[in-house]
Amino acid sequence: MIDAGSSIEGGRQAMIELIENRRMPSAILAGCDETAFGALMALRDLGLSAPKNVSIIGIDDHQMSWFLGLSTISQPVADQGAFAANLLIDRLHRSGLPNPPSSHVLETKLIERKSTRRRR
Repeated sequence: MIDAGSSIEGGRQAMIELIENRRMPSAILAGCDETAFGALMALRDLGLSAPKNVSIIGIDDHQMSWFLGLSTISQPVADQGAFAANLLIDRLHRSGLPNPPSSHVLETKLIERKSTRRRR
């Protein structure tokens, strides 16, 4: 596990570190699509590719993910923001009352493209 932040450059540097200083993984789960873009760039620069050498998947379904063939996990960002705002408004209206922790799950979707393959 490497902290690559959420930038293309962070993903590029993290992928280079993995390849040069550690064992080549069979798959990478990037914290966001931008980080995955950087990992794809590093592979290309080193003469490697996804999914031939390593599978890569991102999170967010960035607009460029389709163009680059990046497998990704799509999440309803607008719904997440609206849900969080509604929770905040509810808590503000109920200030002083107990607010026990709760769990809320919104639907996500795996979008398989060209950067991943099944393990052999």
